[in-house]
Amino acid sequence: MKRIIYLLLTVSILVALAGVFIMTDMGQLMGISKSVIVYYFNNNNWIIFLSFAALAIAFLLNRKHKVFKMKTFLWIGLLWVVLILSTKFVTPYIMFSATQEGAEFVKNSETKDYLEDDEVVFVIDLNGVQKAYPRSYIWQTHIVGSDFGDDEVVMTYCVLANLPTPFINDINGSKVNFKVLAQTNNNLLIWDRASGEIIQQITQTCEFSENRLDPVPVMEMTWGGFKKAYPDGSVFYNQWDSPMEIVLDAIMPLEENFEPDQWMFKTVNFDDKRFETKDMIIGVADHESDAYLAISKPLLMKEKHMEVTVGNKNLLVAYFDEFDAIAAFDLEKNGQKVTVEEIDINGMTKNHGQLERAYVFNSVFWGVWSYYYPQTEVLTQ
Repeated sequence: MKRIIYLLLTVSILVALAGVFIMTDMGQLMGISKSVIVYYFNNNNWIIFLSFAALAIAFLLNRKHKVFKMKTFLWIGLLWVVLILSTKFVTPYIMFSATQEGAEFVKNSETKDYLEDDEVVFVIDLNGVQKAYPRSYIWQTHIVGSDFGDDEVVMTYCVLANLPTPFINDINGSKVNFKVLAQTNNNLLIWDRASGEIIQQITQTCEFSENRLDPVPVMEMTWGGFKKAYPDGSVFYNQWDSPMEIVLDAIMPLEENFEPDQWMFKTVNFDDKRFETKDMIIGVADHESDAYLAISKPLLMKEKHMEVTVGNKNLLVAYFDEFDAIAAFDLEKNGQKVTVEEIDINGMTKNHGQLERAYVFNSVFWGVWSYYYPQTEVLTQ
């Protein structure tokens, strides 16, 4: 009987510990695959039930046979509770707590010394509303919600891939409730608590329904450029003073993530040597045609305007010196591809009026991009 109780306790604790390993950065550092994470997440209720059942049976047997003192058993039970709570709450609610509701935005004129002019911000220009998301202030929360006129937008940012990807707050006609689930292969896995869906950020693919979300176009520019381009715009305002922000800043400084040979976490093998793994590229994807293109950022900054065809997409990818900004526009207008000689940051041209903005993967790290899109073509100097 003593062996049976020991076995039940061992199984119970190991199953609970496995959940912590799978659903936190500990396991991801060891290369836990996405399929394991998704399987555990999708079946965690019955897995936890089985673990609890083993613990409960051991408790009942122990009351009869008195293998452990009750105090010892209570400590074992407390350990089990801590492990289960860590599995379900540490990543989405403590380490990387989303700010989908209640995010504070302030007018550019009210920020004073909030940012240095050369700091990177990601910008959404939608329905006549322009908002900036400073890279240095969104990487811990990963998820920030905001209103843009008639649309609600949820910005997601994966610091490991350096990838901003905003989405309209809607999946199949329902509002989303995004949380950080995990990271796998150096990219963010997003959990929609409302639907139970999991989304791979860099592919925008839903794991269960296999639907693909349509991202909102996002620009990259400097804070000084944003104030010049959109003086009436506003910026996500984060004091960066929560305990978890302070802890993460101490153990994982953001600036180290942009050093050539350093990663906060390295959970993907970087085999494609066409660029250095930490090179930032502009990625263009046509998922329907399974066609992908990586544009060297220095090449774009040199050329200023580049017309590219990727699958069935015809885009103009542009760099604007005045604002130190990267933006993209759809060259399809009224069913025809147009040729553009001059364009401003809002997409206004001389001969074809205003072009619609297009989503590109702005300054994503090459090592991560090439892992998810190994068939990508490249444009380099």
